[in-house]
Amino acid sequence: LSACDLLGVHRFDVQPLREQLSAHPELWNDFDIRTNHPQSPHRELSDIFVRYNARENFTGDRHAFNEPHESVWWPALDKLRAAGGIAIELMRHLHGTELGMVLITRIPAGKTCYPHKDLGWHARHYEKYAVQIASAPGQAFHVGDHSLSAKPGQVYWFDNSITHSV
Repeated sequence: LSACDLLGVHRFDVQPLREQLSAHPELWNDFDIRTNHPQSPHRELSDIFVRYNARENFTGDRHAFNEPHESVWWPALDKLRAAGGIAIELMRHLHGTELGMVLITRIPAGKTCYPHKDLGWHARHYEKYAVQIASAPGQAFHVGDHSLSAKPGQVYWFDNSITHSV
């Protein structure tokens, strides 16, 4: 694989997840550890954590929270069952053995996920896959010298230790 590649093995039906997301707008930025800092590359985004380090382990120290841990399902899963189904199905297709973070990110029209590298424990420990839930004309994921405009339902792998942005 290059720094960013579409996986042609599967295309997910993301419509059930889109409907669940529309029904639960209260979930966006319920936990804003990535989006609430003015210098964060994610500052213009909104997130929903579906799986990660147990929320009760967060003491206010972002770096400690991102250190080695066993990921668990968060309460958002109860309202976004399709997200869990997609994650499990992707694991099955990839013959995965350990599931880390399941994060849903929304980038409003005209906004940016600024160039950055993910160098923490989680980024080094897990392979990163993205399932495109929605897209707009002109939207692209950039990593290294590669750009990708994925369509809803498409899956791509990327190396998040290389500078990337959307």
